[in-house]
Amino acid sequence: MVAVLGILFSGGKQRVELTEPVVELRQETIGVSCVLQHPFSDDLLNIVDSGTPVSLRFVCRLRHSDGSPAFARDTTISHRVVKDLATGVYEVTLGSRSLLGERFTEYSQFFRLETVSLWAVGGADLDAPYYVEVSAELEPIYIHATGQQYDLMALWNYQVPRKKSASFTKRALERRLVAP
Repeated sequence: MVAVLGILFSGGKQRVELTEPVVELRQETIGVSCVLQHPFSDDLLNIVDSGTPVSLRFVCRLRHSDGSPAFARDTTISHRVVKDLATGVYEVTLGSRSLLGERFTEYSQFFRLETVSLWAVGGADLDAPYYVEVSAELEPIYIHATGQQYDLMALWNYQVPRKKSASFTKRALERRLVAP
């Protein structure tokens, strides 16, 4: 067990997983959606309720079917939640969008990647098979009063949730083009 801000947490009790990433084409940009399943724990909620900012990082990788990098760089999307202890309001930041509310559990969006446009596909081979791999990781928290850092991945048994999408081609995505 480890104490963070006087909160004891043992970690390693839950298996957090990602749903299979859904890949869409919006105009000429690949978008990805997926959700973390079972990310909440009492320990994580206690840390958030203490006013400590908690950040979650999604990393999205576009790959050829053989696993080699495709025509685009990896993309990182950061989400953050912090509770204002004076007002009791939670602020959840999802990239450039912010949500405010009085109950953190209402904001499951913190654990969602919702059709984030990631890569322009202008130069992609029409018939080459690709897939998208998404991983999610809680960032360490820093306790400024003590100068200590705590690895929140202990809450997820140090297992980084990772999932691959089904294989797709640019041509197949163009057939199911989604309006922006």
